[in-house]
Amino acid sequence: FPLLTLHLKMEPSLLIKCRNNFVIKIFSKIVSVFLATLIFCSASYGEESTFEGRWIISLQDKKRVLEGLLEIENINNEWRAYLEGGPVSIEISNNDIVLIADSRDVRGFVFDRKMIGKIDKNIIKGTYTQEGAAAQKEDLGPWRAEREKLKIQKEFKPNPSDISGLWVATQQLDFRKYTMALTPNGKKWLENYLPYYDQPDVRCESIGLPALVTYTFPFEIIASEDRYTMIYEYQSKVRRIWMDSRKPSQFMPPSRMGHSTGHWEGDTLVIDTVNLEKTIRDFRGELISEKAHIQERYNLNDRGDVLTAIITVKDPDNYKRFPIRRRQWIKSHDAEIFPYTCDPDSFFIPMYEQNEMDMYIKRTDRRF
Repeated sequence: FPLLTLHLKMEPSLLIKCRNNFVIKIFSKIVSVFLATLIFCSASYGEESTFEGRWIISLQDKKRVLEGLLEIENINNEWRAYLEGGPVSIEISNNDIVLIADSRDVRGFVFDRKMIGKIDKNIIKGTYTQEGAAAQKEDLGPWRAEREKLKIQKEFKPNPSDISGLWVATQQLDFRKYTMALTPNGKKWLENYLPYYDQPDVRCESIGLPALVTYTFPFEIIASEDRYTMIYEYQSKVRRIWMDSRKPSQFMPPSRMGHSTGHWEGDTLVIDTVNLEKTIRDFRGELISEKAHIQERYNLNDRGDVLTAIITVKDPDNYKRFPIRRRQWIKSHDAEIFPYTCDPDSFFIPMYEQNEMDMYIKRTDRRF
């Protein structure tokens, strides 16, 4: 029995090998089970950690729905939150959360929305109240937040929509977040900004982008072979969105409207604007630099009568987070683009009569 003899001679070494492999497999399984248990326990019992991440928040005010990006972080055991790029007060205790976000209504009143909620299976929901003076009164209402869905980066085949026509703004979607997360440079500018006196459009100067897109005046879109032309009632401004990727000529100076190019990502029109001149983001006076890149993403609903836009300001010189505004318009067959008139004397004469001209002249460096 030579084969049996050979097997018996090799058995001790084989036994050691088998035992070692068995131990390794058992150890690997134990480690896997331990890690899975650890992850499960963290998800089940460490509820506070589940608040971290990017959320899409929606808030119901009667028939109006507001929507925005909510970012929640925990840095060195300190909770931080940002809504549409602006800082938000946040308190978290176990599964409970309290958020306070400032806003500015259409009549210029600054107020807060206090949102109290609870997290349950990756959904935060609760109720909110309006606090502070506001011309637009909001009743107690519900709010909820769901985790932002991951977007897979891929090439979308262009699927253009017919966005031509006259569009009238609604008050849907936009949280109108007031304060933003500013860099030291952005804070320094704002500390010396004087509301009204330094605001471009009160003296009939162009407000430019992105503010022009967010104003409530109607505008018209005209589609051509290689461009979209946007005609705004406010300040009678005109934009051209070049769809052939052309760059501004070497002689084209920076401007408040900049140079805009567009392309379709599926059924989303993406507009990128550069070659900008300095301006302010909104009534608060936060600076937008010449290096800024403004992106707009437009979508049309299935019926073709509601147009929405997400406007993002990418300006790391002045903002730690990208400011975001949202807009919705309804197609109108009755609206008209009226002539826009602006008399700078309505700004300068009262200032002259109140002996403020010297002060205004000394602030020349604050205007551009």
